[in-house]
Amino acid sequence: MYGVHILTADRQEPLLAHHQVVSLFSSIAYELPSNTDGSPTPWDLRGLVLEGESEPVAASVVERWLDAVYHFSRIDASRRPQLPSTLAEARPLLLLADAVGTAQGLMDSLGGALADQPDLALTLAVGELKVDLRLKGGLHYIAGGALFYLPVGEFKCGKTSLVGKEAFEPHAAAFPSAVAREVESWLHLAGRLNLVPLARALVGFVKAELMPTNLSILQPAFASVFSPRVLQFMPRELLLEGFARDAVMERPAQAVLVNKEVQLIPVAPLSATWFLTPCDGTVNVVASRVKKSTLVAAGGNFIPATVTLGGPSHEECTKLVEEVVAAALEED
Repeated sequence: MYGVHILTADRQEPLLAHHQVVSLFSSIAYELPSNTDGSPTPWDLRGLVLEGESEPVAASVVERWLDAVYHFSRIDASRRPQLPSTLAEARPLLLLADAVGTAQGLMDSLGGALADQPDLALTLAVGELKVDLRLKGGLHYIAGGALFYLPVGEFKCGKTSLVGKEAFEPHAAAFPSAVAREVESWLHLAGRLNLVPLARALVGFVKAELMPTNLSILQPAFASVFSPRVLQFMPRELLLEGFARDAVMERPAQAVLVNKEVQLIPVAPLSATWFLTPCDGTVNVVASRVKKSTLVAAGGNFIPATVTLGGPSHEECTKLVEEVVAAALEED
């Protein structure tokens, strides 16, 4: 028997839920009184206006939250929630989950499932321009006044034009700041709700989007991404990882390589994609000096390379960081 009838502003019929289920995973539902006569308990959400919204929460959002509760608690694993493909669509669901005091374990599952979606996108609006930027699986860059997307592993297809020059160029100057603002906003929310996988995905997006350097959609406005409020709410695990990684990988031992004929072997998917070659493939490049950096070029494709001497390998650094962070988290 469904002991809770959830009332929403945009639907006449109530949404039905088991009292024992919602009270177990929502601190607000836990406080709902149980009627002694056996009649359903009303849970009135008709006046709940989520942060940043002007209208009460929609029944469809509450339904999605209920699906998540039943599915991730394994009470009814077949009741799989339809997760949004964009962060903008996911925002009401996450804010509702926070507003009703959803248990952190269930929040972790919800945030993890959202972050695991391969096509999860960040929706960006700049003036009349609206575009979805994928968080994983590639990188975006600006070239010739247009916006491009380069998917990882698509060596034959190469780049994809997202927005042509005519539509993009009027917004090109404001685009990096708009990207930074949106990423900052989501990093703050992910940190505030302690959604570690989502925060990690956003940080990964920032790292990938810095790779194109002067073609980057983010580098000109990077300083505003990690704002004081983002750092204040950043999950402790990610702060520990960042500090430990900096300690083992950032060394005052930079060097510049210069040679007219150099064989470059990309060992990471992102670097391989940039040169449209498989990982461990060979690319003949020219290495030249630009200030204190090495510029590697293959045909019209070029990118700066930072050379640091000594220290553990990337794989060894990763292992060391994992050990340090695991030990620190055990003490919490």
